[in-house]
Amino acid sequence: MGPTHDDMTLAGISRALNRPLRLNQEALQLVKDHYRRLESKPKLTKYRTKMATLPQRSTPLPNPVGTAPGVKMQESGTTIFSLPGVPSEMKAIFRSSIIPYLESFHAMRPREIEIRITGIIESALAPVLDQARKSYPKLYFKSHPRGRETGIRPLILLHIYNIEPGAEEGISEAAAYVMVRLARIGGRSKLAARK
Repeated sequence: MGPTHDDMTLAGISRALNRPLRLNQEALQLVKDHYRRLESKPKLTKYRTKMATLPQRSTPLPNPVGTAPGVKMQESGTTIFSLPGVPSEMKAIFRSSIIPYLESFHAMRPREIEIRITGIIESALAPVLDQARKSYPKLYFKSHPRGRETGIRPLILLHIYNIEPGAEEGISEAAAYVMVRLARIGGRSKLAARK
């Protein structure tokens, strides 16, 4: 997305989607506006126009803190976003363009519970999660090991999310289900956060 030869993200997306790269006039204007703030007589070099060369039928997203615009594309009913890799730029575009896009669907945010688990390793947790997934198919269970299994107190963070409307009530029930089964195998668990 950037000006150098090794910035090949959009070329890769262009190839994957079979959409030729084209100079996007809206993106070019964003690049020009950025350089006008930095230089009294900005020149549009090939390196600068590269940042405005997007896969055909793409929409540029303004970059509030950098030069290269983000890019939004639609393909077969899927929305694809491509953002610069510089963390401050990525975060700024995400906040200013992607969050409002996601919020426009007025979808309910998933509820989440986090359980902190000690005393067992992740492979011992796996069968408990398999049982829980079968009992609560509208929920998503994701474990995140912290530290090493051979440590004194291995820690696993387990997140339980609703993935379908109407599954919110089942989250607390699923957390209790998991915690009871963990106690049976020697694990200790604590409900740590509710979002």
